Formats: sequence, structure tokens, C-alpha cells
Amino acid sequence: MQRVNEFQFYELAIAIHPLTEDSQHSKYSEIWLNWHSAGESLGRIFRERALEFCYDTANNLYAAIGAVVPSDFAAAVKKYGELPQPEPEIGWSLAYPIRQAAEKFETILAAELSNSDTYWVSPKGTHKTSMLMRSASSILPASITKDYPEASADFDEAGRCWLFDTYTAVGFHLMRATESVIREYYKKITGQDLEKKYRNWGAYIRYLRKCSNASPKVLGFIEQIKDNYRNPILHPEQTLSADDAQILFGVCVALISMIVTEINAQTEKGQLLPLTQGDISPTT
Repeated sequence: MQRVNEFQFYELAIAIHPLTEDSQHSKYSEIWLNWHSAGESLGRIFRERALEFCYDTANNLYAAIGAVVPSDFAAAVKKYGELPQPEPEIGWSLAYPIRQAAEKFETILAAELSNSDTYWVSPKGTHKTSMLMRSASSILPASITKDYPEASADFDEAGRCWLFDTYTAVGFHLMRATESVIREYYKKITGQDLEKKYRNWGAYIRYLRKCSNASPKVLGFIEQIKDNYRNPILHPEQTLSADDAQILFGVCVALISMIVTEINAQTEKGQLLPLTQGDISPTT
């Protein structure tokens, strides 16, 4: 996927449309710069856009322009400096192919663009579309995006899903991002990691409550999100709405920021209350 500069089509129209007018009585000195710019505009649009049906016609127009004005700018300037005096007109044999190719190109381009897969992505909340497309993780504090790349990557995916209105997928990625930070909190508080087969939010909450230095405020927030969002998202019949996705973005930013603040506080204290692996059992 690439970002489209729509103004390029306006520039292309300004450059190409004058070529549809009768120019056989024009002189090289009058048209060379505009025609050279038209050729440049043609080349630029095809380098940046995957246009198909008007490709051959564009090539014909490009060649017709090149027959009068060299595509190399230095060569075009040199030809201008070597014009005979009195300067002759372009003539019908050179002007007509340009006019014909320009008219055909405009017709085919109009048909292709009217059926092209171009869509307007509606803005989401107060967030810029470009930000959600490229780096939704910038919503998080900079220190979090640096120290928790796994969470940042899922936030970026959630942003793209939000843009394209796949709201349940937004929740899925936000839950992954949040759980990766919860796991780091668990490791910091207990001094160990849960085995993969036991990793779920219920287990994290239950065993963290056995630790005197685990924040009740953090655990209460985790449990609230688990019950209202994380667990329901696992059921196929449950889907998130646009409002749910927007709310969940804010909620997860708040929770992750709160957890990271607690992790940093525990790091400064150097306090751990380790659990033994034998204390951990499956939970639903």
C-alpha cells in the first residue's frame, strides 16, 4: 500500500489537456517547455501509480512528444538554441499525432480512474489517518514504544484495523499488546515467568494477588478489561462496534501506562516476592 498524492492528477491534467488543441501553427520556441513538462508528468504518474489500460496510449503520447521535444532536458534546451531563423512552424505531421494521442489518453484515463479501486478512509476520532496507518503506537508514551516493541507492534496493527473498520480485530491486537505488558509486570513482581500453557489473564491476576507488592489498582483495572473485553472477544458471536474500538484504545493506553509506571517503581525499589513454579496451576 502506498500513499497517493491526488494533486498529481491535477498537475497531469494541466500539462496534458493543452496538447488536445491544434498546435500545427505553433513554433518550437513557444511550446517546448510546456510539452517537455507534459512528458515529465506522464512519466511521473506511471512511476507512482499502477495504471494499466491507458499505459499504451500514454507511451504513444510520450513518443509523439519526444518526436518534437527531446525527453532529455539538456537536449531540448540545445535544440532551442539551434533553431533556424526564421523559425518554422511545428507542422501538421508532428502536431497531429500529439493531439490524437492526447485526446485518446484523456478518454481512456477517465474510464480507468472511474473504475479504479480508490477509497476514502474516514478519520477515526481525533487521530490523524496517516498516524493510525503508520504508527498508532505513537499514542503510547515514547518510553513504552522503545522498551516494549511487542506491544508497540500490536498497537500499530490495531491502528490499521481501526482505519479499515475491522473493530473486533482492533480488540484482538489491543488485547495482545496489553497482555505482553501484563506478562512483563508479572515477571517483575514475581521474579519468574508463567509457563506458556498457563498464560491467561485469570492466572496472572490470581497469582499477582498473592504478592504484597502488586498494585490492587492495577489488578482491578486488568480484571475489569478481562471481564468486559478480553474474554468476550474470544467468543465468535461477540463483535466490537466502532465505539467499542475507540473506547478500548483509550482504556488500553491507560492500563499499559499504569502498568509500566508500576514496573518502573518496582525496579527502583528492587522488591520481588517470588513464587515457586509448583504454585502455578491451570485456570479458566
